[in-house]
Amino acid sequence: MKYSINLKNIKKIHLVGIGGISMSAIAKWLIKENSLVSGSDINKNDMFIELENLGVKIFIGHAKENILSNDIDLVIYNSAINEENIELKTAKELNIPIVKRSEFLGGIINLYKNKIGISGCHGKTTVTAMLTHVFDKEGLNPTSFIGGEDNVYSNFLGGDRNFIIFEACEFKKNFLDFNSDLAVVLNMDNDHLDSYSSFDEIVKTYNEFSKNALLIYNADDKNCLKLQNQSFISFGIENKCMYMAENLKEKEGKYSFNLYEYGRNLGRICLNIVGKHNVYNALATIAVARKYQISFDKIKKALKEFTGVKRRNEFLGEFNGKKIYADYAHHPTEIKAVLKSINQDFLIVFQPHTYSRTKNLMQDFVEAFKEVENLIIYSTYSAREEYQKEGSAFSLYEHLNKKVLYADNKDNLKDLIINCNKKSVMFLGAGDIYDIAKEIVKK
Repeated sequence: MKYSINLKNIKKIHLVGIGGISMSAIAKWLIKENSLVSGSDINKNDMFIELENLGVKIFIGHAKENILSNDIDLVIYNSAINEENIELKTAKELNIPIVKRSEFLGGIINLYKNKIGISGCHGKTTVTAMLTHVFDKEGLNPTSFIGGEDNVYSNFLGGDRNFIIFEACEFKKNFLDFNSDLAVVLNMDNDHLDSYSSFDEIVKTYNEFSKNALLIYNADDKNCLKLQNQSFISFGIENKCMYMAENLKEKEGKYSFNLYEYGRNLGRICLNIVGKHNVYNALATIAVARKYQISFDKIKKALKEFTGVKRRNEFLGEFNGKKIYADYAHHPTEIKAVLKSINQDFLIVFQPHTYSRTKNLMQDFVEAFKEVENLIIYSTYSAREEYQKEGSAFSLYEHLNKKVLYADNKDNLKDLIINCNKKSVMFLGAGDIYDIAKEIVKK
């Protein structure tokens, strides 16, 4: 039974973990619906400024008083919040309704006529942002929940109740809380193995997510071929499919290609973001847009103007005469894609994200970094997990078995960067390494 939303008798809503990308987007949606919103988080971030400007009351740190003093009608929490959290326990004691973020988002999704869910281990945020640009430029007034910060829309665009575009993440099987009319599966990979017993279970769950929708899938991803939908649209570069990119050309990391729709050449697409992986992201975007009869020319123009999202090969500034970039890549497949898109004149700084992922994919990480000549491994971002020695950043450093550097604090990291003779630095990771990179640039 999917969650049903009725805000008539719910005015004051509190979000535990409001600083997160997905939670802050829900806060923005609630403000658009005229709800009174408060929230708490452990650390302050840039998103707080946006939220406070919208009238959201924010508390730094989790405390009983955050619930007691605000006459709360509903509490929403994200999957990373422990059940022992003091605000959740207080809400339970007061019999205040509590709902998980994915369940509440599922309720939001059900309010919309056309539901477009973007899933896959890599590329969800870019495709969601691309589609938002295409649909907005077409004048379709979409509502979008973007799992990162788009350079134009940030993480949320509030439109009417016709189209909703949203990321559908497989972590803890959260995307099973969502109904989709179109279910995009960009790829399937060994990730979030702390949430699944095996890769077969991952495939089974993707099938469950997409079974009642029109499936749009990557025909070049061998795992996507395991999906069992009878109604589908395929896209790819290598294998024959419905939407194909041919005659690929690359210039300074950015790709252009001829788009074939069911064998017919519609014309040439030019992307303004780097990396061959973004050709796949563009194809997924095109397949969805064409399903809703958006013209090729409108799609072409929107994709040409799309400059990406933050933490995707993002230039941050300079430090000690070196150009500083950042990318969200934290899975071996994503890391390989980023490394392919840059040259050898980079120093790479990588922060592992969670001990379980590092432990489960240790050999894949070693393989991803084997050709990198200048690499710093930085202390793990633990997120929701307790320390595990065998999944630690230092353990990865030891497994790499070559001349790799290790930094366990910001000062040590800065010294290593200063002493490196490379002209550019790429910070990789999904944790606080992005904030550390921005802090280094500011200094």
